[in-house]
Amino acid sequence: MIKIVTGDASDIPEDAVKKYDITILKHPLYFGDEEVTGISPEEFYRRVKEGEMPRTALLPTGLLVDTYEKLDTDTILSIHLSSKMSGTYNSALTAAEMVKDKVKVEVFDTGLTTLGQGMIVLESAICASLGKDIKSVKSKAEEVKSRVKMVLAIPDLNFLHRSGRLGKGKALLGAMMRIIPMITYSGGEIVPFGRVRTESQAMEKIKDEIRKDFAKFKAERLKVLLGYATDDKICQELEESIREEFSIEELHTLQLNPVVGVYLGPGAWGISYYPMGG
Repeated sequence: MIKIVTGDASDIPEDAVKKYDITILKHPLYFGDEEVTGISPEEFYRRVKEGEMPRTALLPTGLLVDTYEKLDTDTILSIHLSSKMSGTYNSALTAAEMVKDKVKVEVFDTGLTTLGQGMIVLESAICASLGKDIKSVKSKAEEVKSRVKMVLAIPDLNFLHRSGRLGKGKALLGAMMRIIPMITYSGGEIVPFGRVRTESQAMEKIKDEIRKDFAKFKAERLKVLLGYATDDKICQELEESIREEFSIEELHTLQLNPVVGVYLGPGAWGISYYPMGG
């Protein structure tokens, strides 16, 4: 069976990781010179709130090579965050070339991160679990990538700005008083989704986008991932609101991984959704 490998910039429900035997590699994570890779979300966000500034690094090529070689399979789909935001994708390509005589590794650029990347990984893993070949699993990843939408609400854009990953979203930096900046991804890069003044307005804007995509793809059902950094209240409210209007195939709520929290900061929350059918 094809094995799925990804990094922890991908947010995936823990039960799905176990059920579909997804291998998740941890990006190095630091507070200053102290390495805290694998730190719990609670401890991570506590330290950030206290003023410590985290940083992360791409997945080491050596770790990828070691992982590819040790997995009990002859074919791997290695799925990673946008190559326009991180060098991890290129590290995976290098590692795949280094192990090509031992195992076939296909490397996939999601053009996304966090919940959006997680949706692509999850659907690919489900496809692999059905015994599909690599062509079919990669085709599924491409199909989900073409449909999945991710929106993040980030009360404090300083974390994203300091990382140098704000890109076109720099337009969001002004007039932040009493405003909730929202971003999405296009072409593998961050772009503004809009600004709202209240969480209820943010939820309605997200639902408007879901309605558009539901019509665009003639969808019948939704798969949804909701994520929060430090407070799941908004995710609970958004889930309730979405369920009232749309047919939900599957929905999970999870706490955003610390490696994602490096760029989003405390208070961030978001959604990725995959319109199915049509």
